[in-house]
Amino acid sequence: MSRPEDEIKEKLAELEASLEEAPQPPATRQKKSEIVAGGKDSGTDSTASDLCLCGGFGLLLLGLFLFMNHVHVGSGFMSLLGFHSAGFGLTIIPLMIGVGLLFFDYKNRLGWIITIASLALILFAVLSQVVMSFPSMSLLGLVIMFLPFAAGGALIARGMKMRQGTRD
Repeated sequence: MSRPEDEIKEKLAELEASLEEAPQPPATRQKKSEIVAGGKDSGTDSTASDLCLCGGFGLLLLGLFLFMNHVHVGSGFMSLLGFHSAGFGLTIIPLMIGVGLLFFDYKNRLGWIITIASLALILFAVLSQVVMSFPSMSLLGLVIMFLPFAAGGALIARGMKMRQGTRD
């Protein structure tokens, strides 16, 4: 055998010997966790903050569902300005030019700028044609619809405050 191989085997034997001599870590005790909804002890337990965060996000999603369920969406804003749907197609021309420049040379900054600007213009044109209306409803229905937003936001804020207490 050559000298480098002998040195490698010696180092490997030293490493194996040092691993055998290393002390083993002591066995750890498992800690009991309790679910605490509030109070002074809840700042030390992350389970309560997780429950607050999950409940808050659930209530926010419920409020978002109720809101989206009551909003009616239509189109026609751009038609009020005289564009109708036919004027929208002219925004495709710069997009085709930008994409053509990118296929020719993908490092071309002008091609990227034209492509991104035309995509933004198309997105704006599509979104500006959407008209949202809120139907008439009772005050109680409106309060019930927005109540999950307030409760969810408060629970998320409480859960975040509890998490900050555990870091300190």
